[in-house]
This record gives sequence, structure tokens and C-alpha cells, in this order.
Amino acid sequence: MRLFSFFSLLLFFLSYSLFCQSNDNLNIIPKPVATQINEGNFTLNTQCEVWFPADEDKWSIAAEYLGNWVKQTTGHQPRLQPFKQKFTSTRINVLYIVYDPSVTMPEGYVLEVRPKAVVITASTPLGAFYGVQTLRQLFPVKAGPDGWQAPCCRIEDYPRFSYRGMHLDVARHFFPVSFVKKYIDLLAFHKINTFHWHLTDDQGWRIQINKYPKLQQNAAYRKETLIGHYSDSPQRFDGKRYGGFYTQQEIKEVVEYAQKRFVTIVPEIEMPGHALAALSAYPELGCTGGPYEAATLWGVFDDVFCAGNDQTFQFMENVLKEVCGLFPGQYIHVGGDECPKTRWKTCPKCQKRMQTEGLKDEHELQSYFIQRAGKILEKYNKRLIGWDEILEGGLAPNATVMSWRGTEGGIAAARSNHDAIMTPGSHCYFDYYQGDPNTEPLAISGYTTLEKVYSVEPVPEELSPEESKHIIGAQANLWAEYIPTPEKAEYMAYPRVCALSEVVWSPKADRNWPDFSKRIQAHFPRLDALGVNYSKSFYSVVCSFAEGKVKMETAAPDVEIRYTLDGKTPTLKSSKYTQPVALEKSATVQALCFKDGRALGAPAKVSYSLHKASGKPYTLTKQPKQYTGGETYALTNGVSGGLKTWNNWVGLVNNDLDPVIDFGKTTNFNRVTTHFVNSKIAWIHPPRSVSIFASDDGKRFKLLSIKVINVDELSGNTIETVKFDVPGARGRYLKMIVETTGVIPEGFPGAGNGAWLFLDEIEVE
Repeated sequence: MRLFSFFSLLLFFLSYSLFCQSNDNLNIIPKPVATQINEGNFTLNTQCEVWFPADEDKWSIAAEYLGNWVKQTTGHQPRLQPFKQKFTSTRINVLYIVYDPSVTMPEGYVLEVRPKAVVITASTPLGAFYGVQTLRQLFPVKAGPDGWQAPCCRIEDYPRFSYRGMHLDVARHFFPVSFVKKYIDLLAFHKINTFHWHLTDDQGWRIQINKYPKLQQNAAYRKETLIGHYSDSPQRFDGKRYGGFYTQQEIKEVVEYAQKRFVTIVPEIEMPGHALAALSAYPELGCTGGPYEAATLWGVFDDVFCAGNDQTFQFMENVLKEVCGLFPGQYIHVGGDECPKTRWKTCPKCQKRMQTEGLKDEHELQSYFIQRAGKILEKYNKRLIGWDEILEGGLAPNATVMSWRGTEGGIAAARSNHDAIMTPGSHCYFDYYQGDPNTEPLAISGYTTLEKVYSVEPVPEELSPEESKHIIGAQANLWAEYIPTPEKAEYMAYPRVCALSEVVWSPKADRNWPDFSKRIQAHFPRLDALGVNYSKSFYSVVCSFAEGKVKMETAAPDVEIRYTLDGKTPTLKSSKYTQPVALEKSATVQALCFKDGRALGAPAKVSYSLHKASGKPYTLTKQPKQYTGGETYALTNGVSGGLKTWNNWVGLVNNDLDPVIDFGKTTNFNRVTTHFVNSKIAWIHPPRSVSIFASDDGKRFKLLSIKVINVDELSGNTIETVKFDVPGARGRYLKMIVETTGVIPEGFPGAGNGAWLFLDEIEVE
């Protein structure tokens, strides 16, 4: 008995070893649940046929898709053969799709590649379709010497989450139907099953509504568009009328296209905020009566739908009725985010509505608005989704929350027995930079690398197992303020969608960044073959500075880093990075990845300006979680932040920043300089004051100087500098206290929320 157990255990470990090796070798994204490689290969040839169940609904969709892929790959159109008899054995050169109710997961499948045939088994056409997508990745991008061959294997697979979403904003910039279809194709290839179509916003209304023709004539167009970044001063515009909309026939065409790829479309009709475009067409729906015009800037605007006007709700009912008729999915997204209450507070109709309905404040008025939208949708058997602001003032029955301001909204929804979809901006906003802003195309701000996307966990640890059931999935968002073309949309989305797909599909326990980083490199040629203009920022070098040395890292395995210290672009003859590089004076470092003698990605370029605190350690009473500055000593790394990205900034919300720098020994200094961000539209407010102190023991600090900031005088989007002249100062420790604004005052975006405080380099001379 013991001997049997020993050999059984040995067999288990051998099998497990083969299993792990199999997953690595197959390079499938998203990673399947279980994979076993077997001996041999299957070869696609001109005799191949596709067989599928004849009597089961929609199974022909997966079969036709598979047949079309075979034709595109090999040039041969396989015969599609429906079969009625019970499946018992395989014929040679047949790709089988087989119905089997024992595959219990509705999106699950079993894929068996045999030397003479391929069998995809599922209990639903959807599961079979995903089996087809996996089969595609088993074949090479280009035919080998023996033709189109896939390794023999057995794969059992199913998704972790039922909602796997990707968003596209077509309101800020309009994308043609042809690109929307390509976008859906790529989502389906990566097993993303939901396409969130953001159709209306302040800058444009993109869907035809027959009841309201002015939405097409007026609201679909703006007079001009911002050039460059919002923070540029002065702001510039192109002076060109811009816009477009999808006809209802085009909407139907896209919906049908998505259905044949088992992608559900969730349309978004923004309310009650982000309504300027709609108000430009129907000004009577606003609190002031206008005139209004579609926004030419990005941001949040005070003019919103009037919540006290019965015409507003009649408009919304008529619009939603037509929208519900166009989209067969269960969800309609109504936005609900970033709705200033400025107009409502002075609008007699809104105030009367609050009094009549017994609403205590404007937050409850917004909840009333969203709940009325929910009741409209219920009439058409639809469910309401909104951004996490719909939690404020009370949640509509049966509403699903999209948590974008962190995970708190999703946690609150789940604890209230409401479904939630996690889409935190810190990890799931794909309009953020994904590499060095100095080498990347213009983005809104932020910094979200491929590895950061891969690290997101949709289910918060704070939730109980029962509450966790309400986290139905995750989504990434592609806002298009700075994405004017399909090519740039692809660049910003990929390969980050690949990382997201594994987060929402694969088992949590199987997620492994080193493993993924190998598979994604094998996946890049597939994206090339699909004509995707994806980012190469995966190969970017990230530099950090501490204790006088520059450390260089890259997410890509099996590459070498070459660098220069004179600002020149590295070549194969440049110094090879093997250990942190000491800097004895200010320098401009450039670093670049190489593999097989070929440069990969764009070179990193960092200018270091050394001073007495450069690379020195410091402590903070409260450690930032979201805005850490990107490295351990971000406040003393010799690099100043810019408005392009907040990655270099150390930020806290509604909290002071109080760094204490340790020089290591008593040090003389005469000047201390620091910088903060002033961007009230982004909820980043100036500090009320900045103070500096010195100490010899790190316990007793002497005040050296204090400066009060006139926060009311600061406007726009700027980096402000605070400079202290303290001749003759000395100490081992330098402490700085930067006092937060606290709660954002009325009249500013985000009023009532905690203000962000962003600080960067503390220069000591």
C-alpha cells in the first residue's frame, strides 16, 4: 500500500511538472485553467473540414468563425458540415465542435488537439467560441517548414469572472464603424466579453435618436478642438468643426457584428452631468435655458440636465426607449459621474423638486434622478449601470456600480448586496501613460504600466466570501481626449488589454508576472499579424536613484541594458548595465534595451540634478499608496516632476505631507526649494502653508522658516515653486511640513471631497 502511494505521488509530481511546462510552452493569453501537452502535431491542410452540432442553436456561429479563420490563415475555405448523430469518434482532418452538457461552466470548453483531428467540446456556443480563440493561438503566426501545425494537447478552461469589459470613448473623438468592429474583434480574441460604448458627453452626442433630430444636427458637432494638453498655457484650438454620429442602422450593424463574436455591448448615455452637447441642441433641458454649446475643452462643466424639469425626464425616457430597442444586452450605462451641483443649488425648479420629494440635499437629488432613470430602464427589461457616484444619496434598486475612484465604491456596493465592476483609475485607465512620458505620445497624465495592469486584483480583501460574489468582474477604460485616431487608440489599449484579459479570465492563483512577461513577447507577433499598432513600452528601462547610484530595470526578461551618461542615445557599443551606476555630478542618463543585437522600444532619458539631499532617505508619517512618486526616494531623486504625468509626484488626499530627510551627518545648507501641483480641476489643490525645520537628533526640531500660500490666487494647471533662503542653517535632519487644503470648497470640481496634495523634489543647497 505504501509502495503504491509512493509511485502515485511520483506520478502526480511528474504530471504536475509537465503541466507547468505545458503552460509555458503554449504561450496562450489569457492563460488557461489547465493544460496538458501530448506528443505530435495537428496540421491544417486543404482537406480540413469543420463539423458542428446541427440541432443546437447558434453553434454555427462558432463554426463559421472557425472556418473563416482557417481560410484567412491557409487560403483554403473548409467545408462546414452540421452533424446530427451523437459524437463518438473522429475522422481525419476534421475540426470538431461538439455539444456536451457535462461541461458545466457556460463559457467553459475542453480543447483536444490530436494528430488527426481537433475536438472542441462545450455546453454552449459561447464556450465553443472561446475554444476556437484558444485554438488560434496554438498555431504559429507564419507557417513553418511543415505547414500550419499546432501541438497536440488537452486544455480545460473557463473564466474567473462573468463580466470582462473594455470601454471606448467615442464622444471626445469619433471613431468609424470599421474601427469599432476591429476593436470588438480584438476583444473577442482575448476573451473580453463586454464592450462599453461611451456614446455621449459634453463634447459630442454620437448616437442617432429619431425622436430628437437636433442631437444629430447640432449635438454631434463642436466648433473646434483643443490642440495639445489641457494644462498648456495658453490653450490653443484648431478652429475646425468636428464631430460625427452613428446612425441607428450602423448601431444595429455593430451590434450584430458583436453578437457573432459573443461580445455584449453596453451603451452609455451620460446623465445628469456631462450633458453640454445635448443641451446645445435642446437648451430647455438645462437649468438656465442657455445658450449652450458642445464643449471644446476637456473637463467637468457646471451646466447639466435640470433635475426639476419634467421635460428632462420625458427626454430621457424617449432617448432610453430608443437605446433599449437597439441594444439587446441586459445593461444600459447612465454615467452618473462628475455632476456639479452648482446650477441645481440656484435653480428654482430643482429646489422645488427637492422640497416636493423630501430630499435633504443635491446629492439626494442626483440619486432621485438616477433612480428615475432606473425605473425607465426597468420598463424595457434593462438593468442600470453607473459610475460609483451613483452611490451618493442612495443607490437605485438593482443598480450595478462601476467603481472607478479606487475600490471603495465597489466595496460599498457589494456590502449593500449590489453587483459591482472594478475599474480603478490607478490600474484600469488606459488613457494614462504606459512608459516614460518623454518618449510616449501625449496622454492625459498618470502612469499605468503593463505590469501594473497585471497586478490589479478585482476582489478586495476587505470583503467576505459572500460579499465577494457581488464583484462580477473588471473593466479598463479608454477615454479619448488625447486619442484622435484609431492607430493611437490601439497604441494606448494594447498590450494592456492582454494583461487585463488574464486578470479577469485566469485563476488568481495562476497569475504570475514573470511567466506572463515571457508569453507576452511571444504574443507580440500575433498582434503584428492582426495589424495592431501596439505600444513597445514593455521594453522601457525605468531608472531610480538612491544613495548616489542610478538603478536601471526593465520588465522584459532576457534582455540587456546599455546606457550613456552624456545624454546620447545608447548603442551596442555603449556601457552594459550590470549594477547600479554611481553619479558624482549632475548627468543626463539614457538607457535602452537590446536583444539579439537589436534595440527594443524607445530609450529612457532622465536628467539628474544633484544637490545635498540627492539620494538621501526620508520618512513620512503617512505612506502614499496611489501616488508614490514611482520610486523609494522620489522626493530626493534629483528629478523634478512635470505636468505631463503625476508619476513623479508624491501625493496624499486630505492629508499633510511631512518628509524628514536624513543627511547621515550634520550638514550645512543655505537654501531649500520644493514644488507642488496646482490643478484644481483635477482635485489637486495647493498647500495652505509649507514649513521647514532642522534637527540634530531627529526628535527635537527647530523651525527655520514658514511660507503661507495664497491658494485663492492660484488658477489654471501649474507647477509652483516654494523657495526658502536659510543662510547658516545646519542639522542632520531636515523636516518639511506641507499643509493640505483639506476638503475641497464649494465652487470647485469635487467639492466636498478631500483635496489631493502633490509634492516633488526637495532640493537642498
